[in-house]
Amino acid sequence: MQSGPRRRFRLRYLLLLAVAAGAFVFLGRHAWREWRWRYIVIHHTASDAGNLEYYRRLHKEERGWPDIAYHFVVNNGASNTVPGQIEESNLWKERSRGYSTRNTYVNTVGIAVVMVGNLERHAPTTLQYQSLVSLLVTLAREYDIPPERIIGHRELQQTKCPGQHLDMAKLREDVARELAR
Repeated sequence: MQSGPRRRFRLRYLLLLAVAAGAFVFLGRHAWREWRWRYIVIHHTASDAGNLEYYRRLHKEERGWPDIAYHFVVNNGASNTVPGQIEESNLWKERSRGYSTRNTYVNTVGIAVVMVGNLERHAPTTLQYQSLVSLLVTLAREYDIPPERIIGHRELQQTKCPGQHLDMAKLREDVARELAR
C-alpha cells in the first residue's frame, strides 16, 4: 500500500524540483543579464551627423548586425536631435551584448556608449559632454563600475576612437568627482 503515497511524494518532489529549476534558470538569466556589466566603453562616430536610427540602419545594412553596435548614443544636436540627448538602443533594452570592439569578452560585459561627432577633429559640445558624464555616473552607480573601468575604445585596440579631443583621464576624473558627491 505504500507505493501510492510514495509515488505521490515522488511526483510532488519532482514537481517542486522542476519549479525550483525553472525559477533558478529564469532568475539566473535575469541576474546575468542585469549584473554582468564590468566596463563602460566610450566611442565616437567619427562623423558629425547621425543619430541612433541612422547608425542602427548603417550597422544592420553594412555589417549585418541585428542592431546598432552600442547601448547608448549621446547626440550632438545634428540629425533632428537635441545636444546631449541620450538615446537607448534595443541592445540596452534587451541587455544584449554589443559589437563595439573586436574583444568578445568586453562586448559581453561592457556597456557601449557612443558620442555622435568626429572627436578626432573637435571636442564634444558642452551639453553633450555633461550628458555623457551624467550617463556614466548613473551607470557606474547602478552597476558598481569604478571610474578606472570606464575606457576609451583606443585603450582596447589599435584605433583613434573616441578621438583625441575626448580626454579619457579627465572624463574618469569628472565621473569620480560626481560619484564622490
